[in-house]
Amino acid sequence: MNDDGFITRAFGYIGRFPSCRILVVGDIMLDEYVWGNVRRISPEAPVPVVAVTRDTRAPGGAANVAVNIACLGAGAQVAGFVGVDPAGREIVRMLQKRGIGVAGLVSDPDRPTTVKTRVIAHQQQVVRIDRENREIPTGKARGMLVRRVLAALDSADGVVLSDYRKGALSPELVEAVIAAARKRRVFVAVDPKQTDFTYYRGCTLITPNKAEAEAALGGRELPEDLDVWEGGKALLRKTGASAILITRGEEGMSLVERGRRSFFHIPAHGRQVFDVTGAGDTVIGTLAAGLGVGAPMRDAALLANVAAGVVVSEVGTAPITVEKLTRALRLYEREREAAPEERGGTRGGERTSSPR
Repeated sequence: MNDDGFITRAFGYIGRFPSCRILVVGDIMLDEYVWGNVRRISPEAPVPVVAVTRDTRAPGGAANVAVNIACLGAGAQVAGFVGVDPAGREIVRMLQKRGIGVAGLVSDPDRPTTVKTRVIAHQQQVVRIDRENREIPTGKARGMLVRRVLAALDSADGVVLSDYRKGALSPELVEAVIAAARKRRVFVAVDPKQTDFTYYRGCTLITPNKAEAEAALGGRELPEDLDVWEGGKALLRKTGASAILITRGEEGMSLVERGRRSFFHIPAHGRQVFDVTGAGDTVIGTLAAGLGVGAPMRDAALLANVAAGVVVSEVGTAPITVEKLTRALRLYEREREAAPEERGGTRGGERTSSPR
């Protein structure tokens, strides 16, 4: 299978995005950026001195997934923990401003809002500072979050579990969400951080990067196509999932689906990679929007690959938008018409390997 006709179908999916509603559950954080210039080294230590020119803030983690979904025109709700602090209140304001539902957020006075501060100079990240509490939330807070998530799920066309291992996705929450989603026959897509993927057993789709997939396989390396194919099948057996989408950096993405005799590989096509911050959030957000409007798994993966190629070319947490995605699709369409013999751009295809 290749992507013949994909561009036409993609615009059809984009047109239907406003008809779906996705629930994002996971670790909420605030992404803070300190922008500046470096012109000298500190006399106190061999480190650059950053002269600050501006500060910006954006929703991060699971909140950034919801922002990506909302910027594609789909309905988004978010559930997780925020602190009773200025950072938590700022996240709520930013989400509400974008029309994202926040009824699933739980304000926990015992946990500060996670804040990641990145210092950027000359388009390069100099240092990142994390302020967080990764201890397990109280039983009362966990129980309240489960109740709010299950209430929000009643109106959702799909669920994203955005795991940053900050404590929001407790075992009881993951189990309850997957059971309720299966009962309602809606998908559950997981961006994982646990090394044991049985934590998400019964979900529909898992989207690890290659390093995460290797860790989940006990350190088994996946250097070649056959390794990815066999590793993906092993992860499907462990999790009971319907599909695994392994992102492989400059090598692109590989989709392994249950019941298929080959896997589907999509080459990477980012022109310039300035910053991968939030790229995984864009991938799973776009996938979820695609699946929410009925796109087949492979088309949703192709669309996510286009979206990822857009956001990695921008510095900072930069969500995908309908306008950016539309421009990228038009560009790849023109390139393919100019060089139809090339298999770059959005194209994906079957890959099979003979056993060693």
